[in-house]
Amino acid sequence: MTNDEYVMTRAGYNKLQRELNNLQDKAEGEMAQKMAAAREDGDLDEDGAFYEIMVEKNHLDERILRLRAILAQAEVVDEDPDPDVASPGDRVVVRDLDEKEELTLDLLGGWEIAHGRRGVSIKSPVGKALLGKRVGAKVEVKTPDGLARFKILRFEDIPEEEV
Repeated sequence: MTNDEYVMTRAGYNKLQRELNNLQDKAEGEMAQKMAAAREDGDLDEDGAFYEIMVEKNHLDERILRLRAILAQAEVVDEDPDPDVASPGDRVVVRDLDEKEELTLDLLGGWEIAHGRRGVSIKSPVGKALLGKRVGAKVEVKTPDGLARFKILRFEDIPEEEV
């Protein structure tokens, strides 16, 4: 695997692309209108409203540049290289052997987890323990809460509408 900081599902990538498109539209349209209106209102050197618009525009431009960089570096998981083993972008259904309950864990890159996706980072202890394992495998993971023991029951696709 390459730089797994920006490993993401196709759905996660598409979500970022939509956000970028929306921000670019806002930057070109709404911000331009706000700036034009502020110019018409008077002296720009003493206008606090114009300054606030410029600060907002700078934040918007920074976010656009950041999203472009992330999308350019993204490693998108389109196809499962081996559907018989746990891989980034898989939904892994496990049985917690201690709690006797079934859990559904989406194996995702850290960026998606950090930005609102519900799942398990492939860099976390649980994510690392599950990667490369097959259905039926038992894993033990040392976590901050103690030893966790899981048995892999099945793999599922992550529905795109959950992104």
